[in-house]
Amino acid sequence: MLTSPRFGTMPRVLGTAFAAVVAFASILIAGGVQANAQGISLANYDLQGSGYVVPAGMPAMGIPGGPGGVTPVGYCDSGCDTMSMMPAMDRMVCGSCGGGGGCDCNGILGGGGLLGKMRSGGGPACLFCRGAGCTACRETPFGYAGSVLAGAASLLSPYSEASLCNQRWYDVSLEGMFLSREIDGGVPGVIATDGVSGTPALTLDDVGEDDLEGGVRASVAFLWGPGGNIEGVYMGGNEWSGTASATSGTDSLYSFISDYGVTPNNGYDDTDRSSVQSLVSRSAFHSAELNYRRRAMFPYCRFQSSWLFGLRYVRYDDSLLYSTSVNGDPTRFFESDTSSKNHLFGPQVGFDFWWNVCSGISVGVGSKTAWVQNDIDRRTYVRSNSLGIGATPGSATVSDFDQDTTFMADFELKMIYRLTYSLAVRSSYYVLAVDDIVYGGLDQAAITNIFNTTNVDRSFVYDDLVLQGFTVGAEYTW
Repeated sequence: MLTSPRFGTMPRVLGTAFAAVVAFASILIAGGVQANAQGISLANYDLQGSGYVVPAGMPAMGIPGGPGGVTPVGYCDSGCDTMSMMPAMDRMVCGSCGGGGGCDCNGILGGGGLLGKMRSGGGPACLFCRGAGCTACRETPFGYAGSVLAGAASLLSPYSEASLCNQRWYDVSLEGMFLSREIDGGVPGVIATDGVSGTPALTLDDVGEDDLEGGVRASVAFLWGPGGNIEGVYMGGNEWSGTASATSGTDSLYSFISDYGVTPNNGYDDTDRSSVQSLVSRSAFHSAELNYRRRAMFPYCRFQSSWLFGLRYVRYDDSLLYSTSVNGDPTRFFESDTSSKNHLFGPQVGFDFWWNVCSGISVGVGSKTAWVQNDIDRRTYVRSNSLGIGATPGSATVSDFDQDTTFMADFELKMIYRLTYSLAVRSSYYVLAVDDIVYGGLDQAAITNIFNTTNVDRSFVYDDLVLQGFTVGAEYTW
């Protein structure tokens, strides 16, 4: 039987090649298992395009971001946080949310920031992971550009190094306060109509009753024993003003004073059958308070609250100028200007309640109630062509004073967003209600009395006051 060296050699070559392929495949499989065990995901990645590929199973080379170091694809350990200043590196594969890093290993979007918490995995708040965990750094939309934008957005994440158990505190705060006010006090909503009991031509709304006007709220706090502090608060500087007028080419404007031309029939000469009727409204608000506040923390630190007592002073000034005239007839005119200054002072108690959403973000409600004495100074100036029994042209000025006890309360829905250890942003919706306030403006009975007698005699008309709006500002901690 003849043999040839070629036929003896060929089986050995094929066997050797087959063994090499099996060994190489075993190495790849072993490396893949080890990589998966370390939480490294290489799916959908072009390893050749990375410029440097570490063979499977070999340890990572170099120090991430270090001098002369090379960062291979798939490298991830605690050093990922050192990449926080390199948002374009967010696309490094760092494993899954639930195994080996992933969402949190990315320094820009993670590290306890708001976006990091939203996609930290294992819960419904992980927006990028559908609540089940993911490799968020590679899922960032629009590639590197999306990574950079997400990194910039994460710079606004709240300061979270203080735990939930950090008791609410600040030293100084300053906010812009934007409030609207009401106009009332015996003057009806409709001031004049076009025609006898006709369509409204001039109303209180026309002078900007609901306009928001800016002021400030400033407060300081001083420690006064464990969990306690003395705080002073100033609110105000809000000043409202508005002007409105109605005109008629046929002298058909009728005033509320004659019940819009009904009593007496066809109205008064000075206030009805007018060609022009106008209003000028002015108001101002100030508040100051000094309180002792005591704070308490609930179990597990998710909630905290406080109570307070102290003294409060509020001043509210209000005036209304009303005038009528007839074009071409200087003998028919009327003008009244009444201003009232309300000084309210008394003790108050209050509380607030906070929900610590996460470290750096808190949402709360608060309320205060005060029992106060209101000292009212009022001044009225009237000028008309037909005053008193003799219906003669002239003017009169009257100043008077009254005193009343009443209640006032405020309510606040507020939020704190902490940016750094020292600086936090704060905002709130704010409402202040006072039971009895004297407004500017004369009521119908008072003006009718001026026409029919020689005296300017009127009663004090009390009504509610509601100021509401929002605040936005910052607070600072030493």
